[in-house]
Amino acid sequence: MELTARVRLAKDVLMQKVGDDAILLNLNTENYFALDEVGTRIIATLEESNSVTQAVRKLVGIYEVDEIKLTRDAIRLVEECEQYGLLHITEA
Repeated sequence: MELTARVRLAKDVLMQKVGDDAILLNLNTENYFALDEVGTRIIATLEESNSVTQAVRKLVGIYEVDEIKLTRDAIRLVEECEQYGLLHITEA
């Protein structure tokens, strides 16, 4: 996945917040993924950003974590969710 890629919820996927956590649910396949507070923030920030890089920069300011580690973690989360048809990646 390119860092210039844009990440969005896939068609027919709902994100339901439960406190600080969230659940992603694909209404067609019934696949779902539970997110903790950090995962929820990562997905929400990716949704409102134009690229993975832009989202990571926003998140580094929030969590004061190493940018390389955060980038790796975000990519791993996105790729796992994509495998279950929960996220859609558009390469720039």
